[in-house]
Order: sequence, then C-alpha cells, then structure tokens
Amino acid sequence: MLNLRLNYPSVPREADIFQAYCQTLTAGQKWDMLHPPYQMLPDDGAAIVRKWLSAPDASTSIVPLPSANNGVYCILSWFRDKTPEIACEPYTFPGFKMGAAHLGYRLNPIESDADGILPEALECCLQERSCKLVYLQPTIHNPTTSVMPLARREAIANVVRSFRDVYIIEDDAYRFLHPDPPPSFLQVVPERTLHVYSLSKAFNPMVKSAYLLHPEGVLQGVDNLVRLTTSGVSLLFMAFGLRIMGNGQLAEIILEKQEAGRHWHAQCNNIFRGLHYDMFPGSFHFWLEVPKPVELTRQLRSRQIDIPEGAEFTVSGSDRYVRVALGAVWDQPGLGDALAEVADAVRKQ
Repeated sequence: MLNLRLNYPSVPREADIFQAYCQTLTAGQKWDMLHPPYQMLPDDGAAIVRKWLSAPDASTSIVPLPSANNGVYCILSWFRDKTPEIACEPYTFPGFKMGAAHLGYRLNPIESDADGILPEALECCLQERSCKLVYLQPTIHNPTTSVMPLARREAIANVVRSFRDVYIIEDDAYRFLHPDPPPSFLQVVPERTLHVYSLSKAFNPMVKSAYLLHPEGVLQGVDNLVRLTTSGVSLLFMAFGLRIMGNGQLAEIILEKQEAGRHWHAQCNNIFRGLHYDMFPGSFHFWLEVPKPVELTRQLRSRQIDIPEGAEFTVSGSDRYVRVALGAVWDQPGLGDALAEVADAVRKQ
C-alpha cells in the first residue's frame, strides 16, 4: 500500500546526524541522562529555543514536551474548566479534533477565505459564544496549505486583544517548509499566544522533542499535565534538538526538504493540471477537490494507494476533498505514476 497520508518528509542523513551526535557524548553527559526528565530548560537551552523561534525574551515561558500533539492536548486539558468552546478554522488538523472531542469541547468554525479566518467573524463568535481559545495553523495550513498574511494576523491579534482572557493556540507544524514565512502569532501577539513547536516534522519523527511557549500568568502547572500524560521528556532528544537548532544542522536539513517540496510542487502542477487543488510550493501535501471522495478513496485503496477523505479534516466545510500527502514516499521512484493514477481517477468521476 502506497502511503499518501503522511505529510512531512524525512531525509536519509538525519539518522547519520543523530548517530554522530550520540558518539560525541561524554561520560558526564551520559550520566546526566539518567536523571528524571522533569526539570525545566536551562537558560542556555531556553536562549536557543527563543532564537530559533524569534520569540520574545522575558515575557514568555517555555515548557519542554515530547510532542506537539501532547502540548495541544495539555493546553486543552488546562482550559477545560475555563471555556466549553473553541474557535477554529472550517478545516483543521484531525488530531486537534480528536483531542477536543475527547475532552468534551464544542468547536465553533469561523468563516474563512483564502487568507484564513475572517477577523469580523471571529469577533462575532467571541461576542456571542463562550470561547476563550482560538486554534490556528496559520502557516501552510493542514489541510488547505493556506498561508495567513501578516495583515490578517495583525487584525486577528487586535480582535483577540479586545477580549479578556482569550488566547490563540498557534500550532506551527509546517512553518519550516516556508522559505520566508510571515511573523508568527508568537511574535505578533506574544501576550495572547500559546505556541506549540515540534522537531518531529522539521527534523524526524524519531526525535520526540517539542516546546510550548506561553505568556506568564496562564497555564500555571501545565508541566504537571505533561508529566501526567507522558512521564516527561527525553533528555537525549531534547539535548540533541537544542544542538541541531544551535549549530545550523537543522537549518541545513530544512533547506533540503524545501527543495524537495518545490520539486514535487512543479511535478504536481503538471500531473494535476486542470483540476482544482491547493498546494504551497515546498509543502508535502495538497488539498484536492473531488466530486465523490468516498468513492475515490475506496477505488484507490483497491489499487494499493491510500489517501484520507476530506471528512477527516472538516468542522463545517465541504467534505468534497481529499488530502494527498507525499511525506512518506517523496523519494520513491513510483510516486509520479501513482499521482498520475490519482489524477486520472478524479478526471473520470
């Protein structure tokens, strides 16, 4: 079965970089990794994370995590007795949907256009509903691949600032694939942003290291939720992540991935010419409009091609889409032929 579900790529030398790092560990560093992984980041580690994310220096706290999904879930758990509802985009990350449903939240999809949610629609929601959280993927959105421009981010920030105790959950999973992204909400409105960042996509899924950055005065005790749900972070992966963020190796790997993404963007422009789809140059997934998504995915599975239906991502939008992702197979020689088979199946509907 060809897996066209995974939307973040890996490159072979990631394993070599990790292996080389492990070989440099001193006896003292190996001993340190035997300690319980419950301590917070040291100052030098926090400085590396802040620099990498262009985060404010003093007003933002940093909580180490094993994964971004865990960070989002811990945020939702912490806010559960403070708000029954969450504002979000009409299409959104299925993992967020599952976490919100498990905790009993109601999702309020906000009217959107090609630039993201509409500020006036968000303002109306916050006025009329009991929402204290706004979940967004503003840079190379999953699944639509949209990128929210700076002016829209600033307008949304102004709306959020005008309401007491409302916060943006910024899930910035795919920002690394944008060569020149707009400033993050963490930069635009740090006092109202709960920013989640993970190395599992930017580097490799094996690296269970992520961070939650949040303003002081909120999420007190969230580190206890991290420990409760995961038993803490891996000191090995955290130290490795800090190393590659600080020495330039992560930036090099990201450039490789962006180049591969641009190559496949050009290929998809040819293969899917005439069909309606959205794809950002450099991303490893695209959002393809189809007349009959259930029939299409069933037909493709019978041909050993697996793609998810749009219904997995929708909160209130049309489900007449599928998301096609290249992350697991971008370097396989048969990918182009498989994509041509997908395009042909859509054209015949």
